[in-house]
Amino acid sequence: MEYRSILVHLDGSERASACLDLALLVARHHGAHVTALFAPVTTDHESAWPITFDMGYRARTREDRRHELEHQFSSGLSQTELKGTWHTGARHAEHELLALAPFADLIVVGQSDPRDPEASLNNRLQARVTLAAGRPVLWVPYVGTYPTVGERVVIAWDAGQSATRALYDGLPFMRLATHTTLVTLNTEREGRIPGADIALVLARHGIDVEVTQLHTPPTVSVGDALLSRVDKLGSDLLVMGAYGHTRWKELVLGGVTQTMLGSMPVPVLMSH
Repeated sequence: MEYRSILVHLDGSERASACLDLALLVARHHGAHVTALFAPVTTDHESAWPITFDMGYRARTREDRRHELEHQFSSGLSQTELKGTWHTGARHAEHELLALAPFADLIVVGQSDPRDPEASLNNRLQARVTLAAGRPVLWVPYVGTYPTVGERVVIAWDAGQSATRALYDGLPFMRLATHTTLVTLNTEREGRIPGADIALVLARHGIDVEVTQLHTPPTVSVGDALLSRVDKLGSDLLVMGAYGHTRWKELVLGGVTQTMLGSMPVPVLMSH
């Protein structure tokens, strides 16, 4: 698999510009076509806005933001000599994203800024797309700048289905990385040296990987220990499985996934 088609979601929030810049950066490294989808999020509390806000003003603000991002997109394509397509969503952002997902090798979304009314509340939109799209999703943190992504990769590995999917979806990043570390979790799933078998598979792909175990004391969660390891290694990309499912109108995510969504220090590639 290679990243030849990248879909980036632009929700109109302040961090949408950073999300677009990172998508263009990844596209330049992989020679990918970029599809930019401008689709503001309809939040749960938006129904109350007509009482306290001028909805006409809000619509004009979103239209101004669309023009700004479209200009940034066109300029970015010109500077990087990439090909791209702009889409302005007419339906709910989730429907628009899932409709375009089958045609993307990689989806780029921004982590929600809890202080920005244009962002998805509690990352619900992004999490639902990650669990439903069937494509790898690259999450961009709502704070920080990321001049590189994928040069120093950390893989969270527990030999489970989601972790396996994420690892193979992350191969295009690993092929270009200067250093890749595989951090083994829940190592009782594997019969001998934890991570040895999958490291051998990666070696067949020409990827030299360092294998390390994550030992967590009883007072520290796996998610927090993984965050600490990512920081210690100086990683600029974490590859991990997204654990969760939707049940009726409820979104249920695993503990490590929840930790990452709340405290994302670097871009995170998730697959389900």
